[in-house]
Amino acid sequence: MKEKLQKIWQEAKSKWQQFPLKEYILKIIKICRKIYGYICNKINIGGTYIGQMGISANIVSWVGFIIGVFAINFIAMEMYGWALLAILLNRICDGLDGAVARSTKITDFGIFLDATLDYIFYGGVIFAFALANPSSNAIAAACMLFGFASAGCAMLAYSVIAYKEHSTHQINLDYSPFYLGGIAQGSETLVAFVLLCIFPQWFSVLGILFGVFSLIKCFSLIAAAYYNFVIVPFRKGNK
Repeated sequence: MKEKLQKIWQEAKSKWQQFPLKEYILKIIKICRKIYGYICNKINIGGTYIGQMGISANIVSWVGFIIGVFAINFIAMEMYGWALLAILLNRICDGLDGAVARSTKITDFGIFLDATLDYIFYGGVIFAFALANPSSNAIAAACMLFGFASAGCAMLAYSVIAYKEHSTHQINLDYSPFYLGGIAQGSETLVAFVLLCIFPQWFSVLGILFGVFSLIKCFSLIAAAYYNFVIVPFRKGNK
């Protein structure tokens, strides 16, 4: 049985390596990385300039949040084009506030404010889709919020313990509830919201899918916490 499974795996691997679509996918990923890097570079430059003007990172966070509230309102009114624009501006501000903080001074309150406003915005977007079409979107929105809250609580709990123990084995926690690690870190959240605005009629399917992704992230954090807070200290104690 084991030999058969290995043979099937080798055949599938060989076919995938010969499949021409693989090259196109890799090219697309490479292009996306370049675009993401270019955007991040411009945001860092813009954040440095804003910081030199004397504008604090907290002000940028609040501006982005207010824009995000407009996105929530637009979604509830089924004005998805305007909502998408507001979401993109909100995400730009989310990048800018970090760039401003790095160019001036990073504060504990600034980190707290940035994460808190982001989570309110994320939850508000999901809630807005439920308001836009309660009969068809309510269950998917509930599923999405369930996964969202689970991932958020797991990240918060992990951060508290890691801070308490001054852990040197912290994983790269991102504020995004959909972040599982990958091509461009927290950009998965942006992709999720863009898809929901472009295809709002698919929310019932996409919402459940993104909710499942969030739950996967939650359990991956539980596994990471067990490794970093149980296995690693145990190994150190046996040395």
